[in-house]
Amino acid sequence: MRYLPLLAAALSFNVFAASSPDAPHIYIQGQAQISTVADNVKLTVGIVEVEKDLMAAKQKADTTMAKAIKLAKQAGVLDKDINAGQISIHRESQYNRETNKQEFVGFRVSRSLSLTLKQIDKYPQLLQNLVSGGINEINQTEFVSSRYQELQQQAQKMAIKDAKTAAQEFAADYDVEIKGLYSASMSPMDTNAQPYMRVKMASMADSAESGSFVPDAYHAGELVIKASSYAIYLIE
Repeated sequence: MRYLPLLAAALSFNVFAASSPDAPHIYIQGQAQISTVADNVKLTVGIVEVEKDLMAAKQKADTTMAKAIKLAKQAGVLDKDINAGQISIHRESQYNRETNKQEFVGFRVSRSLSLTLKQIDKYPQLLQNLVSGGINEINQTEFVSSRYQELQQQAQKMAIKDAKTAAQEFAADYDVEIKGLYSASMSPMDTNAQPYMRVKMASMADSAESGSFVPDAYHAGELVIKASSYAIYLIE
């Protein structure tokens, strides 16, 4: 399973209000990416019970949820990383073609449990224990890096550095001088021109260890964190 991160344009600034200057300039795009491995698992599971007796359905759902929380704690999940969702109750009916009527099936009682497991090697066994304990819905599993914010910031700095290098290369190729930075942004600028970018993206492999994760059962794969930087430089 892959974790596909999405970078927003969180940092941007403009020296002038106009998107591009009237003076000679170059529009540059810098790129960077950091490869790392997952060390956390975010898991959302649920329990659904359907009974004509509402209290019986609720009792079953609550009992299973309590058991699931206990199993999560036994696997090393901290209290702050466990979120047991509120109960949801719906009346279920089913259409009977013979009688042409809606017939009462029972009360559908559901609860969800979200947790973050920081010992990724325990994930396969925890998942098995949850299913054996009565959990009957696996809603979402996401392998993530606990250092995502830190690595994202590193990638953004690398993208800025790549944009600076690209500007210098571009200027040198066309025998022009860079006068200074006009504007910069982490997202594409409002201009009709396509930005110049270097062919090779700046990249770095993170040195974080994946721990004793069991690759034969589940494999999180490589996580790639990407960033871009856009800049307009005045030239002469």
